[in-house]
Amino acid sequence: MSQVEAECQQVAEQAVRREEELSGRVSALEKGGRQADGQIKDLKETIFELEDQVEQQRAVHLHTNQTILDLENQLKKLEEQKAEVERQLKILSKQMKDETEEWRRFQADLQTAVVVANDIKVEAQQEIRSLRRRLGAGASFDTKTAVEGR
Repeated sequence: MSQVEAECQQVAEQAVRREEELSGRVSALEKGGRQADGQIKDLKETIFELEDQVEQQRAVHLHTNQTILDLENQLKKLEEQKAEVERQLKILSKQMKDETEEWRRFQADLQTAVVVANDIKVEAQQEIRSLRRRLGAGASFDTKTAVEGR
């Protein structure tokens, strides 16, 4: 029995060593598990923060896209207004050119009318002088005839 006891003792010692070895492994695995849990917790927090940042970036991106659309619409309206102003400017320029030409023709016609009126005035004055001379000569003849008794 002593051999059996010795073998039992040996098996018990091996069991104790094996238990210590396994206990060390369990402790190491538990420590690794706790570290893994800590890393998982840290990673979950990081994921949460990243998801929050993604949502913020989406909101910023959406706002930026809306701003771009608004600016594009404003640009389109301004281009339409510019085209309308250019069209009106072209119409007004043509109208001004036409009115300027009409004004020049009016001035030329007025100048011609002034010259013609002046010529008529000169002719009328000459005619009046001529009539006055004839009247003056006729009055003298009548006065002479009346004085002479005829």
